[in-house]
Amino acid sequence: MRKLLFSIAFLLLSVSFSYSQNGGVKGQVKDLITQETIIGAAVTVSANKGVATDFDGNFILKLDDGDYTLKVSVVGYKPIEKKISVKGSLITINFDVETIILTEVEVVADLAISRKTPVAFSTISPLKIQEQLGTQDLPMILNSTPGVYATQTGGGDGQARISIRGFNSQYVMVMLDGVPMNDIFNGRVFWSNWFGLDNQTKSVQVQRGLGASKLATPSVGGTMNILTSGMEVSRKTVIKQEIGNNNNIRTTLSVNSGKLKHDWAFSSAISYRTNEGWVDNLYSKMFFYYFKAEKKLGNHNLSLTAFGAPQISAQRPFSNNQQVWRYSTAEAAKLGVDTVGKTKQSYDRRYNPFWGYLRRTKDDANGAQQEIVNTALNQYHKPVITLKDFWTINDKFYISNILYTSNGKGYGTQTQNPVAILPNTQGELNIQSVYDGNAYNTIIQQDIPGKRISTNYIRSNHNDHTWYGGLSTFAYTPNNHLEISGGLDARTYTGIVYSKVNDLLGGDYIYSNFNSNEPKKTVKYLGDTMNQNIRRYINWGGAFAMAEYKGGWFTAFLNVSGTYTGYKQLNYFFDKTISVKNTAGTKDTTLNVGYEDTITYNNNTYTRNTPGLKYSQTDWKYYNGYTVKGGMNFNITEFQNVFFNVGYFSRPPLMTFVFNSSNAISQGVKNESIGSFEIGYSFKSRYFSTNINSYYTIWNNRPTTTTITGKSGDVYPTSAIGMGAIHKGIEADFAWIILKNLTFEGMISIGDWRWTNKATAIAFSEDGNPVDTVIFDPRGVKVGDAAQHTFAASMRYEPFKGFYLKPQFNYFSQNYSNFDPSSLVITDVVSGYGPNTGRQSWRLPDYALLDINAGYGFTRNKVKYDIRGSVMNVLDSFFISDATNNQFGSTFNANAATVNVGLGRRWVVSIAATF
Repeated sequence: MRKLLFSIAFLLLSVSFSYSQNGGVKGQVKDLITQETIIGAAVTVSANKGVATDFDGNFILKLDDGDYTLKVSVVGYKPIEKKISVKGSLITINFDVETIILTEVEVVADLAISRKTPVAFSTISPLKIQEQLGTQDLPMILNSTPGVYATQTGGGDGQARISIRGFNSQYVMVMLDGVPMNDIFNGRVFWSNWFGLDNQTKSVQVQRGLGASKLATPSVGGTMNILTSGMEVSRKTVIKQEIGNNNNIRTTLSVNSGKLKHDWAFSSAISYRTNEGWVDNLYSKMFFYYFKAEKKLGNHNLSLTAFGAPQISAQRPFSNNQQVWRYSTAEAAKLGVDTVGKTKQSYDRRYNPFWGYLRRTKDDANGAQQEIVNTALNQYHKPVITLKDFWTINDKFYISNILYTSNGKGYGTQTQNPVAILPNTQGELNIQSVYDGNAYNTIIQQDIPGKRISTNYIRSNHNDHTWYGGLSTFAYTPNNHLEISGGLDARTYTGIVYSKVNDLLGGDYIYSNFNSNEPKKTVKYLGDTMNQNIRRYINWGGAFAMAEYKGGWFTAFLNVSGTYTGYKQLNYFFDKTISVKNTAGTKDTTLNVGYEDTITYNNNTYTRNTPGLKYSQTDWKYYNGYTVKGGMNFNITEFQNVFFNVGYFSRPPLMTFVFNSSNAISQGVKNESIGSFEIGYSFKSRYFSTNINSYYTIWNNRPTTTTITGKSGDVYPTSAIGMGAIHKGIEADFAWIILKNLTFEGMISIGDWRWTNKATAIAFSEDGNPVDTVIFDPRGVKVGDAAQHTFAASMRYEPFKGFYLKPQFNYFSQNYSNFDPSSLVITDVVSGYGPNTGRQSWRLPDYALLDINAGYGFTRNKVKYDIRGSVMNVLDSFFISDATNNQFGSTFNANAATVNVGLGRRWVVSIAATF
């Protein structure tokens, strides 16, 4: 030990001595908000004495002893000065410079700023994204931030999901350059639509809890702010090639013009990726395009952005046959699963039950090409176009206007199985057997001479939408301490959900009885619409206002907002309707008339041929919502600050919980009410920084989907109402610069999330009438679907210039399977007794993951080359990332749960040239 201490002391003295021989200043220049290092910043002490920062934002300026005024300037940023004294040694001074569009970022994108905005947040820099993301979906890099749980669910490209503080993506607002991106119908975010954006991302900021957003959309779990690069970025072109396991190949070209003559700037990128998939036949083909044009015109900053990612990818859905023993009988046995007789049916983590081989001809001698048929494909394209004008009226008054649109089209496929497609001994779907039965069965169907009916086929479920929005915001600063801001948010959405016959698997037609406005046995051919055809309309309007006080040592804000949301639904496959007078002639009565119905009412007869029939549709259903939140930040010293925030939301239910497919309004669904309080402390010095915060959130009237079995034995999908939960926890993260080339970071997040209220579910028949009501009691049950305890640690070591090594460790604990309300039904309403009321869902095993990232960067002939490599799940650990409770009985253990198992060891290497 003494020798070790002596060696360390000698090393430190040697370093100190070497510095003492060369006086001057060194450091790094970063963007204040994004913490991205800045290339080409001028660091000067006089007109003819200075240097420019290198590709990593670093600089070294040798100086004689004396006093100097050090100035940092770069195009697009406000210059900054600092007085220094040089006395025979090399001093270190780092600069965080403020972009000239910081005001625009604050007004439009609602970014939180350290020691100013009283919310808990973490900012992910572009460097971290490039070093650690690899081939994963963007949310996966956020697992090293407190309160976040992200998984890749089935393992396919774009299948990632994210939860913050136990709230899934329906309660996490995602914003791109200030524009909300969540699906307005169900609140979800589909990450495959964001493929390729990582190379154009300037920063990702995760605000937990209330967040800093002024918008009327309440972010209960948190907010993800994604900023793309623009005029403030230096001119550069990047060519990048990536290759990973299972032929995961991606090529990217991006160009940023920087600020050009006449105040123009352009950014563009294209990227193409093919992937055979770590999971069996979970292939994907994805293309990404991005274009952004900016122009400064007088006091206006104008920008036009367009991006999209057309793609096709195989998926491994969360389905009822995905039990843990299918992936490993050995691991299942550890969890107490009865694996007797199941060994031959066990495969491995790559098992994908949604594909099989097929030859579409009877005679193999004809050289028929054997193809792979995936029954769960996703094909989608969701382009987003945004037009923005930021108007600086004067140095105290700003107005931002944004128009945006999205026109998404695509589908996912699944089998429609009157006769199931069974797996063979390898676990592959025996599609050939079904195809041969459809195409070559000697018993010819007589319904349509010369044509064969398909006993099983593949259908495509389409989800097309058109979405327009506008966002207008103003900010007024009457003095140096007060800022008043507000604005309007409007959106309109039309979505069409329908299914088509996608592949008849050797047959010629099928019969469909899903449409009440057709004969019960209607013939459907390839491409015909069947199963569902629903049109949805959503109108959204919101207003918001905020007042901020910025004192010398503290800041405070108060934000209020309100929304008015309308939903309407039309079902082309449900009985048509007609409004008639009752017997007294005083009141309208609505009659439902199907294709084969004959209804006599008030001495009149109504059939499908009656004039005036209309497709079944709901009236507009409107909900009001509002938000009130505020907070304060106190800068105790130059290094320390504390903050708190408090808020209350009245959030309208999402449309997915309001109407069922038969246009019946879910009874009792009302606004969710959420109250939240948070307090935090931060310390930041030259070598060490930490953030510690605690939160407490009360959540009432949270709707959730479930199924209940009626008295007749029929199973009805429905929504449960009246649920409530408490989410509370403590979060901490830190960064410690141990040596100039060694940094250690860590995170601890401890949550306690529990359901608190009884709830009710009402079952509806196909004609929209209530047939049964059940009450269930989840009180005390842990909120599932996300790890409540998470831990992370990483170390970044640079043994020599340009080379880094960064291991990343994550640990997940207290992860309960997603709870199933139907398992907790109260059987005796009087006593409140139920055999399983309050029983905990199955707890998934804790698991740890180790990733290793490394890279080397160097410059040759003014071109910077970056060679990077990542190995994810280095130890090839077996783990279960997601589960749903009691899908095979009510045993509340691994036997009854469906699961998603995590991916094993993967790797990716890349080389990028920047010039």
